Parts: sequence; structure tokens; C-alpha cells
Amino acid sequence: SHDVQGLRRQLVQARERLGLARFVTEVVGPLNTRVGDAWMRGQLQIFEEHLYTESIQVVLRDAIGRMQPARSRPSVLLTTFPHEPHGLGLLMAEALMALDGARCVSLGVCTPLWDIVLASQAQRIDIVALSFSGCMNPNQVVDGLTELRAKLPAGIELWAGGAAPALHRRPVEGVRAIAAIGQIHDELQAWRARAAKP
Repeated sequence: SHDVQGLRRQLVQARERLGLARFVTEVVGPLNTRVGDAWMRGQLQIFEEHLYTESIQVVLRDAIGRMQPARSRPSVLLTTFPHEPHGLGLLMAEALMALDGARCVSLGVCTPLWDIVLASQAQRIDIVALSFSGCMNPNQVVDGLTELRAKLPAGIELWAGGAAPALHRRPVEGVRAIAAIGQIHDELQAWRARAAKP
């Protein structure tokens, strides 16, 4: 119906009713899949998909912006590789990580690898978290992760999540592949347990 304000109002109501974590995993995740499928079948125009994406971004950024700034670890740098313009998964991960008390630093999408390394050092990052859509070239995913892992200091963990099949079919040594966004809480707890060991 092209009622953008109505869509945003319903999204905010669902977020407030369910809480941010359930909203991300139970509403935004399934909606992203349905919207993506509808777009691929030609049932949505590009502008309609963009209106949806912008609406989700507004609702999630509003929730993140209202959180108290985290003072605890880990510090997480979130971005995507060059040629990966899709950022909704990244924003969903940021919302869940911030909710769990992580200090999140987002670079947005399409960051060159060397800039990821520089930003991780400048921001004293513990984890670099990357998001990959299913349309990214598998070789670019694997080669990029391999190169980035080699350039990052050993003490910085590298996490990768999203719909790219290469993350799980062609695992890269030293990269933690996150299969589902709902795993983020457990992964952060495991990171904190590892960091607490002498």
C-alpha cells in the first residue's frame, strides 16, 4: 500500500511489544527473507525494497541510539567488505550486540580491507564482525576473509555471519562463522569466558 509511516509505526509497536532481541530474530529476520524472495520473484519493485530497508534501519537505529553507551568488553567493529552493499544483517547484529553490552563501532558497508585493519587498531577492537549476503561471490568471501585474518593482529577475533553459503561450505581458519543471528548472545558469552582466562 506504500504506507511507509504505517509500516514504521507497526514495526515500532512490534519492537516495543516483543523487546529488541525478539523483534530482531522473530520479526526482522523472517521479514527480510520474505521481502528478498518477493523482490527476486518480481513482486516488489526496487524502490519498494528500499523503502522497507530504510524503515527497518530507522526503527533499529532508534533502538540502538536509546541504549546507554556500553563501557564493557568486547569492543566490536562491524562492517562489510567492498562489493557488499547490504547492511541490514550488520545492523541486526549491532542491535543484538549492543543489547548484550558490547561496545559497537559500525563503519557501515563496503569498507576496504586495509581500512578495517586500521580502524580495528585505532578503536582498540576485540572482534571484527562482518556480514555477507547470499549474493556475494564465494571466492571474494573466502579470499577476503583469508587476507583479512592474515592482516589482523592475532588477538582480534574475526566473526562472519549472514546468508553467504561459502561461510559454512568453505570455512576459513581463524574465522568464527556465525550460522544464525540468534547465536550472538552465546558467542559473546563465550568470548567473555575466553577473555577472562589468564
